[in-house]
Amino acid sequence: MPALTFTQFGAVVVSFPHKLKIQNAIVSKLDDLHEETQRLAGLFKQKQAALETLKKSLLHQAFIGDL
Repeated sequence: MPALTFTQFGAVVVSFPHKLKIQNAIVSKLDDLHEETQRLAGLFKQKQAALETLKKSLLHQAFIGDL
């Protein structure tokens, strides 16, 4: 991956809304999305753990002949 030189970096144009109200609305939406992704990540981890527990239980039942 080629490096970005200071001159190239200085030539990058970043546009953003000039009205503070619009900037705040964007920040608010991004905050909401961040919270939702954090919630979904936590839910995913819980479901992964539950699935792992179920898998261990099924394997145990299979080995002792309860299935």
